[in-house]
Amino acid sequence: MKSKITLLVAILVTSLGFSQNNPNNTYMSSFVYKAKDGMVDKFEAAAEKKTKMFNKTEGSIIFTYKILTGNNAGAYERYLVGQSNKSYDIDRSEELEYWDKNVAPYADALVGQQRWMWEEWATIGDQPEPPRYLHKTILRYKPGMEEHVSRFIYRTGKVLEKRNPEAFRRVFSPISGGDMNMFVIFTGFNEYGREWSNTDNTWEEDYNKMFGWEQYSDDVKMSDKSLREWNGRTRTTLERMYF
Repeated sequence: MKSKITLLVAILVTSLGFSQNNPNNTYMSSFVYKAKDGMVDKFEAAAEKKTKMFNKTEGSIIFTYKILTGNNAGAYERYLVGQSNKSYDIDRSEELEYWDKNVAPYADALVGQQRWMWEEWATIGDQPEPPRYLHKTILRYKPGMEEHVSRFIYRTGKVLEKRNPEAFRRVFSPISGGDMNMFVIFTGFNEYGREWSNTDNTWEEDYNKMFGWEQYSDDVKMSDKSLREWNGRTRTTLERMYF
C-alpha cells in the first residue's frame, strides 16, 4: 500500500511541470484589494454591481472573501474560478474597463493577478458552492522537496475524508504571478460550532491504520523538514462576501 501511494504521489509531482497548458486542467485567478479609507461601503456596492453584470455565468464566476486575520485583515480576495487554458484567450476588455472606471476608484490592489492550477488529487468534498468560512493555509517548500509535502497533503486529506464526510478542501499550486514553490490549501466550514463525526480513534491512529505503522510521525517530520525555515507555513481565515 505504501509503495503504491508513494508512486502515485511521485507521478503527480513529476507531471506538474508539464501540465500548465493542459486542456484537461482547471485553473483559477486571484486578486486582492483593500478598500480606501472611508470607502468600504462604496467599494462593496460597486464590486457587487460589477459581479452581477459580468461574473454570474459558468467560466466567469467570481467568489469574494474578506480576510479576517493576519496582516491584510479587512482586505478582499476575489477568485475567478473554473478556468480552462482557453479562458485566458477570452477578450475581457469590456469587463476590465468597467472595473477601472467604476470600482477601482474605491480600492487599491494589494497583489497583482495570480494564476493557479487546481490540484484535483487533493480535493475533499463535492460541494458545488464554497462555504462561508475558509482557512487558507500556504505551505512554502524548499526546492526539490515538493514530494514530501504533497504526500502529506494527500494522506491527511484521506484521513480528513474518513473522519468528516462533510469536509471541504481544495488545493492549488501557482502557475504565474508569484512564488512557484508552494501549495495553497483551502479548508472550509459554515459554522464555527460545527460537530465532527464521532470516532473512537485519534487522528494519528487513523492515519497509521491507513498508511502504516508510525507513518504519521514520519510524514510529519519529513513534511516539516521540507518547509522553509521562515514563513514555511502560514494561515489566514476568510469570510465569504456574497458579491
